[in-house]
Amino acid sequence: MNSYLVDINVWLALLVQQHAHHTPSLDWFSARGPGEVGLCRIAQLGVVRLMGNARVMQGAPVRAARAWGAVRESLDDERVEFLDEPAGIDAIVPTLFQYPVPTPQLINDAYLAAFAMASRRRLATYDRGFRQFRGLDVEFLGD
Repeated sequence: MNSYLVDINVWLALLVQQHAHHTPSLDWFSARGPGEVGLCRIAQLGVVRLMGNARVMQGAPVRAARAWGAVRESLDDERVEFLDEPAGIDAIVPTLFQYPVPTPQLINDAYLAAFAMASRRRLATYDRGFRQFRGLDVEFLGD
């Protein structure tokens, strides 16, 4: 059994039916067992932020309270586990900051990569940019 940390883009696709990756994300999620799917705070907040973005939501943004509720409801599923920040993450994060001028996206990605590494979980994502993090166990959905 693999244990996963799920990237923001996968959570968004799972929760938004009109998302282009909704069906493949559901297929991936359906194959998971109890406790295999990890949700961390930065992913939780990232989904709320994106669901409130009119461009991302194709002109139909969701209020923050409703988005928060949708993400929280995910935790009712036995396959999903909320993950506290793992021990050892502080030693890993700075090793992943290899950019001359980091963007907010790269900082979030480095944090998620470090979180997955420290918690010994595979990162589930659609974002090929995670290839830059050596030592990260990553599963690219849609392959």
